[in-house]
Amino acid sequence: MSGIFLAGSDDSWEESVRKAFGGTISGELRAWNESSEDDTSKTLGDIRSIEPLVVTVGPALASESALKLCSEIDERFPEICVVLVSEPGDGVFERALRSGVRDVVSPLADASEIRETLDRAKETALKRRSNLSSGPQNTEIESRVIAVVSPKGGAGKTAISTNLSIGLAQQLPGQVVVMDLDVQFGDVGHALRLLPERTLSDVVAQGSRLDATVVKACLTPHPSGLFVLSAPDTPAEADDVSPEQITKIIEILAKEFKYVILDTAAGLDEFTLTAMESATDLLLVCATDVASTRSMRKEIEAFDQIGLTTQRRHFALNRADARVGLEIRDIEGTIGMEVNVAIPSSRNVPLSMNQGTPILESSPRTPVARAYGELVNHFLAPPKDSPSLAASTEAAVSRFRRKREVR
Repeated sequence: MSGIFLAGSDDSWEESVRKAFGGTISGELRAWNESSEDDTSKTLGDIRSIEPLVVTVGPALASESALKLCSEIDERFPEICVVLVSEPGDGVFERALRSGVRDVVSPLADASEIRETLDRAKETALKRRSNLSSGPQNTEIESRVIAVVSPKGGAGKTAISTNLSIGLAQQLPGQVVVMDLDVQFGDVGHALRLLPERTLSDVVAQGSRLDATVVKACLTPHPSGLFVLSAPDTPAEADDVSPEQITKIIEILAKEFKYVILDTAAGLDEFTLTAMESATDLLLVCATDVASTRSMRKEIEAFDQIGLTTQRRHFALNRADARVGLEIRDIEGTIGMEVNVAIPSSRNVPLSMNQGTPILESSPRTPVARAYGELVNHFLAPPKDSPSLAASTEAAVSRFRRKREVR
């Protein structure tokens, strides 16, 4: 089995790839530099016999021919990861995704970027082969979709979302994804020190072509084994996102990952409602102040009124040791729920958010990290009951939306 096959390449690109790997790739690299763009049968035959992990296409082929070849390779050899070698331009990435391309790299990229791109593609190909050899079990994942919600900002929801995601990923690497559904001002990526190349905007730009390949190509990997779907880069880009698209993306992620964490915006906007409709579990986050407690009680009452009663509910009390005159039992009585996990205050939390290193990684032995660990274990344990996500939930939420529009 050869590691990398260069289709429609030229001498310059082949040399760049060899330099990127420091000469260590000589036995793993095959190149096809023929000029014919009409007959790709020889190329496909060579790929079949060589069985590479990765095929790069271009840069010697014209754009349309390159994309056509990418599509043929992806269709005939789903276990192979295809990388398009092309200068970035308007619509290049979107068209590449439609053709089954995993990544796009410029022929003028530096050695480190080329190696990083191809190494990432090889890892993806190995996972694909593993999934294919183990049968169709991945399509039958019994996933948990956890919507992390809070009625007010500043309750520590994103810190809880990111630490929960990291903790789950440490136990189940590659099986956890967090989706930032604060589509205008989300900062999950920043909280994890990630600079995503692609975001939710790139996913929804695919329109009717939105599928698992597109969604997974837009995920950003974290060293912990977590995957992240970041919010759009600007609030203006959020205008192109619809609740219907969010529903479909969540459905796709739930088929691919065991745990899907949805970090929502404060309150009950369209995307938070969509997240809760799609969730198997609601993680309610509240601080210990009076305003936060009252708002949480009102939000829970709203859930009951609009029919969001089928999801399992969990209660995380943040800054639980704050001395503001309210005891935990008072808060439980007001809200009508028992606290599942009480998270203490810590100066390390805002510091970790600013540095982009979750507490579970930066200060794992602190009391707050132990509390986050309890939350992780809470969700790793088998659920006591199964949610019945009935159609009535969707109908009730739709009625609630219509009432808000009338107002």
